[in-house]
This record gives sequence, structure tokens and C-alpha cells, in this order.
Amino acid sequence: MSKISYNLAADRRIDRRAFAWRAGALALASLLLAGLAAANLARQRQIDRGQGGQASLQAERSDRLRAAGIRLQEEIDSWKKAWSAQLAAANRLIERKRFSFISRLDLLERAFHPGLRLQHLSMANEASGRVTMTVSAQTLNDLFSLYRELVPYDLTISNETQAQGAYQVNLSFLISNEKL
Repeated sequence: MSKISYNLAADRRIDRRAFAWRAGALALASLLLAGLAAANLARQRQIDRGQGGQASLQAERSDRLRAAGIRLQEEIDSWKKAWSAQLAAANRLIERKRFSFISRLDLLERAFHPGLRLQHLSMANEASGRVTMTVSAQTLNDLFSLYRELVPYDLTISNETQAQGAYQVNLSFLISNEKL
């Protein structure tokens, strides 16, 4: 069997002029596409360098802020060391001065109503001391309102008398500073 080959060309020779034009156009298109790719790559690198520059600026700023924060923390620590003795002395003074019998007198002033009269008052000058007093009242209602005010402070009623339309009573109660 013999092999059959078909040649569809008009003639067997290659048209060199058409081939050169087509090869030149193909090479020119390749060069043009390569130039565009190189231009886009250069533009992208320039953008990346700009962003890299911004990132490096941000990193430098972050490093400076971190260093400043560390420096300030060291300064704060040195001030804490320098002031710790003074702060301890001030806290001791505050602790010593924390008790004040004036706050107890303020409590009594709030508890007393217009119908009550204080005849005698004695109190210990310490944080957990008892207060004793003698009170006279015009009515029992005034006296009972005073009792209601002082009941939370361990109130003790020792002597209650009535003479000439007035009521006289001896009271004792304990106030701790935490309750004031």
C-alpha cells in the first residue's frame, strides 16, 4: 500500500515575504507585550517600595513609641521608689488620724430633733469607745424617734424617769468608725 499525501498549497515553495511579515508582526507583538509586562512590573515594584517605605516609617514610629513607653515606665518606677517612703509616712498619718470624735457628734446632731435636749455627754476618745449621755424630751414620741435612730449602734437604756411633764433618760451606745 502506498502512502497518499495531500498538498493544499498553491505551490510547494514558501512565500518568504508573507512569512517575514507574519514573523515580524509576531515578534513585534511579543516585544510589545513584554514591554507592557515590564512596565507594569516596574510600576508594581514602585508601589511596593512606597508601601514598604510607609511600613518602615510605621515600624520606626512604633519602635520610637515603644522606647518612649519603656523610658517613661522606668521613670515612673524610679519615682515610685523615691516616693514610697513618703507615701508610707503619709499613710501612717492618715491611719492615725482616721478616728475623729467629730463624726460621732455629727451623728448625734442628725439624730436629735427639736423636742430633745442634751443634758450630759461623755465619750471615749478611741475608735471603739462608748458614748453615754443624759437626754430630756418633752414627749415620748420625740424620745422614741431618738431610740429608732440609735438602735443600730447597740443602744442601752439605763434609767428613764418622768418629772414635771418632761422625760429624762440615760443612754449608752457604741459606734464603730465603719458604721459612720
